[in-house]
Amino acid sequence: MHRASRHLVAAAAAGLVLLVLPPGVALGAQEETPQEPKAVAEKKARPAVSGRVLFDGELPVVKPIEVPARAAEGCCPSGQEVDRTDMSLRISKDRGLAGAVVTVKVAGQKVELPKDPYLLDQKGCRFTPHVLVVPKGGKVAFLNSDETSHNVHLISVLNDPLNQTVLAGKRLERTFDEAEAIKVTCDMHTWMKSWVVVTDATSWAVTDEEGRFSLVGLPAGEHEVTVWHETLGKKTAKVTVGEDGKAEAIEVKMAKKKSKKRRRRR
Repeated sequence: MHRASRHLVAAAAAGLVLLVLPPGVALGAQEETPQEPKAVAEKKARPAVSGRVLFDGELPVVKPIEVPARAAEGCCPSGQEVDRTDMSLRISKDRGLAGAVVTVKVAGQKVELPKDPYLLDQKGCRFTPHVLVVPKGGKVAFLNSDETSHNVHLISVLNDPLNQTVLAGKRLERTFDEAEAIKVTCDMHTWMKSWVVVTDATSWAVTDEEGRFSLVGLPAGEHEVTVWHETLGKKTAKVTVGEDGKAEAIEVKMAKKKSKKRRRRR
């Protein structure tokens, strides 16, 4: 009997299990996992460009929203109340502006749409999140996590209008093909408001409670940064990204527009 055959017989008799590997494959080698496209990997690997959006001017007095007790029946579990925070103008103690949308459009870059829809929930008779950014062609699922019915009313110009009831526990999906800021309301609970910002930008972010943001994937060169806020409008800034992907932090200040006083005719 051949020496190798004698070893196999001995191993089988001893109750050992032998793993027969294909030629050229070493023991312990792992199968290679598919890699993501090079362009996507490079975009993720680049450092993030950070910055902050600040409120400029005299700090306004932001009052809680009015929530009629009768209209709020069924919105929350027993013992809880509807959150009355006015989300339209949130300013931190050191003037950081929350809820501002920061975008950059890079020529030649494409946005890969996710398979799953973006989510905008209705919970406690409030929309969550208050500002949702969606790329052109993206789909949004309007959820209803409450035990009461809601009405999703989209106030749009370029996209198809929508005014439809969403029953408790149900959902409604829509695709948005044009870039614009869409106001979302509920006719049944008039204090409910939020925004779906459909963008044709390639990088975007929403500022946090301190007004901070970061943008990923910006190539080297100068870029125009656009900041949108539901109350304060739009403002632009410039950022220069080095060959190493790094850039100085951006600071953008936004203020209320001054109302023009009309002169009286004599």
